[in-house]
Amino acid sequence: MKALVDADLFCYSFGNMEELESGGLLPWEITRSLVDANINSILSATKADTHQLYLTDSPSNFRLEVATILPYKGGRPSEKPPHHAAIRQHLIDNWNAKVVYGMEADDALGIAQCYDNRDLVLSEADAGNTIICSRDKDLAMIPGHHYSWECGKQPERTWFVTEIEGLKSFYKQLLTGDKSVDNILGLFGVGAKSVCVKRIDTYETELEMFTECWLRYEERFGSYAWQFLVENAQLLWMLRCDPAVPVYADTIDRADVARIEVLVRLEELYDEYKENLDCEARSDAAEVPNAGSKE
Repeated sequence: MKALVDADLFCYSFGNMEELESGGLLPWEITRSLVDANINSILSATKADTHQLYLTDSPSNFRLEVATILPYKGGRPSEKPPHHAAIRQHLIDNWNAKVVYGMEADDALGIAQCYDNRDLVLSEADAGNTIICSRDKDLAMIPGHHYSWECGKQPERTWFVTEIEGLKSFYKQLLTGDKSVDNILGLFGVGAKSVCVKRIDTYETELEMFTECWLRYEERFGSYAWQFLVENAQLLWMLRCDPAVPVYADTIDRADVARIEVLVRLEELYDEYKENLDCEARSDAAEVPNAGSKE
């Protein structure tokens, strides 16, 4: 099993740890040993025989360009933890962490896992030989194996995500947004307990999920619904490198890739939604008796 590790988390989780007695910043040597112990624990828990760590180059993240409704991650403090840079360099030098440009480490994890899966993941038998290791809920939309280590009130967890479960996670976020972490508004006032969000769990096809979201956006934004839907989708969608999009070439601009990947998906779903509406309209018209008929 190959562990795909979200290494950004270590820079923040351990970057400002304090000594219990003095309350001062934990010395670098201890911080480094804690980071290494955490990584080794993850590899042991997932029974990984190989691994790859990923780090984000935040200034080049395409989502910064996409966001017009609200600044992406605008609520986060600009100042990094004291040991942030040292941890990051340690991960690069000693753990061969890859720095991801133009997107996020999360996207790189999604791409690697989906590329390994290759086929549609309907059950665990369809999954590849990778496991995503992260505490970021956004990655729950990526099919395949997942692992989250214990941290605070968040327990250790190993689970499996099917294609349909992953899509449900995405469309729920399209309704609720991600205001607290990434500053993505979604539909203001819509939360996890909202009826429209709960309905997503009852659907069996992506078209049904898309339709639910589209109707809610249309109710809220009217003629601007498509603009808001697409922007939020591009911010929330974890890249997969769909076969229809030539994203494996390093020369392709990541921002364009991200916009295309989810936009193609949404446009196809919208076309299917409209086609179904037209079919229903034609069917209803055919059932209406002719005005000159005696029936």
